[in-house]
Amino acid sequence: MPAARMSHFGIPLFLCSAVFATSCHAQASPPGMSPKVLTMLQQQVGMDDHLPNDKNPSGLHIQFSKIGESNEEAGHFAIYRAYVPGAPKDQTYVRAIWKIGADPEFMPGDVYLNSQGLMMTKMPRPDQEYKAIVDAEDEVEFSFPAARGEPVRVLLTTPDGKLVIPGTIVPFPIQGRERQCKLEARLALPEAAAVLIYADGLAPNSDIPYQSFSEGQSRAGTLHTNAHGHAVRIDLPYVAGKDSGNLKVAIATKECSASVEIPWGKGSYKPF
Repeated sequence: MPAARMSHFGIPLFLCSAVFATSCHAQASPPGMSPKVLTMLQQQVGMDDHLPNDKNPSGLHIQFSKIGESNEEAGHFAIYRAYVPGAPKDQTYVRAIWKIGADPEFMPGDVYLNSQGLMMTKMPRPDQEYKAIVDAEDEVEFSFPAARGEPVRVLLTTPDGKLVIPGTIVPFPIQGRERQCKLEARLALPEAAAVLIYADGLAPNSDIPYQSFSEGQSRAGTLHTNAHGHAVRIDLPYVAGKDSGNLKVAIATKECSASVEIPWGKGSYKPF
């Protein structure tokens, strides 16, 4: 999505009810964003919010527990073990990784779960069945290099594709907090051509004033929260005539305020 064809633009996102849905209700695509890209962003949100759908009717999701970091020649890696509470355990699974700017990639090897939902490389032995941690060689570990605000999405699926369980991890999040309010910015496209803004801890079923600023341009809008005080918005930070810059977004209510800032454009992607 070339910068020259995009402008600073915000889109309130009305969440669809299915992962990879193609018929979500959202505002018309802004200049520079094709319906295909907008659908992909809706897919990302569906995974992040683990919304129930026909392939995951219970809204199951992968939970990650950080177990370390390492500095390698390829970069700085955050390392996680993973759990899937409530998922069927007497079942073989396969996994896929979806990073921004790339297609989902299936990983080699079968995956198994014990009674704690711990993701394992082999069928759990009786002494491992109820453990939250097992020998390192028996756990499935995820190791991610990432930039600040970059999400990595994981799919756990049965071989027949009838059950698909998503999970999202942001190794180095960009967050702003005050009291119960939280605002988070996540990269949605390479070089922050689109940014997902997540808000939590707000008044339920409310319209919250929202302001974004990018290289001298500002936009005012509204976040529409759900029954849990959660809202999502897409922001396109590019400004005509600019190759790079910073996007700042802010919310403010009587109870609290929060803001986040994320770089965009040429040279903005810098793994942590």
